[in-house]
Amino acid sequence: MNKNYFSLLDAIERERRRIAKDLHDISLQNLSHLIHKIELSSLYIDRDPVQAKLELATAEKELRHVIDDMRTIVYNLHPITLDDLGLKVTMERMIDTINKNYKFSIRSHIEDVSCENSVIAVSILRLTQECCYNAVKHSHGTEIFVSLSTDNEKYILKISDNGIGFKESDGDDTDYHFGLSIMKENIFLLNGKMSVDSSRKGTIVEIEIPFQC
Repeated sequence: MNKNYFSLLDAIERERRRIAKDLHDISLQNLSHLIHKIELSSLYIDRDPVQAKLELATAEKELRHVIDDMRTIVYNLHPITLDDLGLKVTMERMIDTINKNYKFSIRSHIEDVSCENSVIAVSILRLTQECCYNAVKHSHGTEIFVSLSTDNEKYILKISDNGIGFKESDGDDTDYHFGLSIMKENIFLLNGKMSVDSSRKGTIVEIEIPFQC
């Protein structure tokens, strides 16, 4: 089997597993828990109406969380705003969401680039998201800077942080290195390239993807 074709199938299968895990861990488990809550409320409803109302109120709150989680999963599959508002606005909204959820200061300079290829646009979004989450989880820093520009018929994505940096040869952080390997494979399939620089304080990831894969 062609190596590139195998890498593509492998990447697709990993993405399917990730989606299945998200649905199981986040949504299905929470929905199962909600069923038990509602069943408990039905037992209380005659003998303790106040407790039944409390259980139902809790169930309603948890259901709203499940809906939010499902929206996040759907958004990660294909952000609707990408088709309607373009790459710049979608990236800025994604960065704003990360800013709100984590104690990091994320600054950005996103050029209003045109990206007609939806595969490339979604890939840029996911690569940005992965790099930001890597920095949040592993860098031990406080700031992230994201930039997107174009040069010589290619997109240039840069994500830097002010953390402690890392060595690719250091196998202690398995999740981080596994995430990097997936990113490299995805970029390879787009005929792009990625460099990681931790020689100074923090880490700088630079990704180049040609307009035409």
